[in-house]
Amino acid sequence: MSPSMRWVRLPTAEAVAVRAARFIATACRRAVSRRGTFHWVLAGGTTPERCYRLLRDCPLPWHKTHCWFGDERLLPGGHPERNETMARRALLDHVPIPDAHIHAIPYADDAGQAAMHYARMLAERCTLPFDLVMLGMGEDGHTASLFPGQLEPVAARLTIPVTKAPKPPAQRVSMTSHLLNQHRHCLILVTGEQKTHALRRIQHGAPLPAARITRAWWLIDREAWPSGYKSDGWASARRL
Repeated sequence: MSPSMRWVRLPTAEAVAVRAARFIATACRRAVSRRGTFHWVLAGGTTPERCYRLLRDCPLPWHKTHCWFGDERLLPGGHPERNETMARRALLDHVPIPDAHIHAIPYADDAGQAAMHYARMLAERCTLPFDLVMLGMGEDGHTASLFPGQLEPVAARLTIPVTKAPKPPAQRVSMTSHLLNQHRHCLILVTGEQKTHALRRIQHGAPLPAARITRAWWLIDREAWPSGYKSDGWASARRL
């Protein structure tokens, strides 16, 4: 396990969502106080959705917040399986964030075109590094739509088209690990027993996509990492 990975074990998926929501609220207030804006990369998934619902009633400077998406399925706007749709229903439609600050990955005829459009949006509207990147991890160790065995560009590209995702839909757009690593803070939320095998592989140095994200806090519930497993070197939740 890389020294830049800070793993924290929490009792339940709900506890992971609560701790993440607190971290996001603090990061948002601090970023707006210091720099005037908060640029946040959102993730899909059930635990991030719990976190978003917890933030609905939080009195944050939403009018200064900009939301980006780490990845998206190539589906039309409003489709129920889009990460954007989930984020809007769970949080964004319930807080006073300007619609112009919700930078969704656009739908296009093919993933290459959509990735190019989003890279242009990022270059024109985003000030790097991101204040906060939030990610999840799949049972195969993927994060965003960066899957094991998928080649990433050597050049410092911002986005990539995904045309053969191992789970439907096959076409997606993802930020690259190069871009996701340009952050001030990063949270990776990992819950559920189906994630244990990938976590154990990462702990032993497997180069899975999630392991390419540096300087991140990994918030992991006890189902994903049971108490009997080795946890030497893990960080204390009090440090968050």
